[in-house]
Amino acid sequence: MDTIKAIEERRSIRKFQNKIIPKETLENLLELSSKAPSGKNRQPWRFVVLQNKKKNELVNIMRNVSNLYKNQNKSIGSFELSTNSINEASAVVLVFNTFSNFEEDYNHHRLLTDTQSIGASIQTLLLAAQDFKLGALWICDIFYCDKEICSWLDRKDELMAAVAIGYPDQSPYPRPRKPLQEITEWF
Repeated sequence: MDTIKAIEERRSIRKFQNKIIPKETLENLLELSSKAPSGKNRQPWRFVVLQNKKKNELVNIMRNVSNLYKNQNKSIGSFELSTNSINEASAVVLVFNTFSNFEEDYNHHRLLTDTQSIGASIQTLLLAAQDFKLGALWICDIFYCDKEICSWLDRKDELMAAVAIGYPDQSPYPRPRKPLQEITEWF
């Protein structure tokens, strides 16, 4: 794997081919994702992989919540687009923080550390998917229905993100990035 090439060519994929990813490939991706750095080696991430019927149930939950929000005239941003991406993907990985709802002395700094660690794990997953010629989409719109999802899965830990994974059915152009001079100060 050419790491620099993977970083430069990685894109957020929102349209997927109707093709199943083998379980072994998903296991490899998650194994690689679990090798991400984590503050104090806490490894706060937990993964729930949904495919087929369970993924379809998730999509139904998301659509129901979307309809409820629309009926209440609440903004849903890109939630419907994210739902469609999950619907098309071969699999969706739900990523949970295993500590935030359970540690008695959990504080702001631990939350920051664990959130950064989980972000590193997700980024590692995205880059690994790129190396396997898969497309992926990091989804935070899942927050619109996090309580419903946790209830459905009987999960007490905190839902942090979803990652839709599949064989890409698009080749998006590179999104613009701010110039280094705009985002960096040197002293």
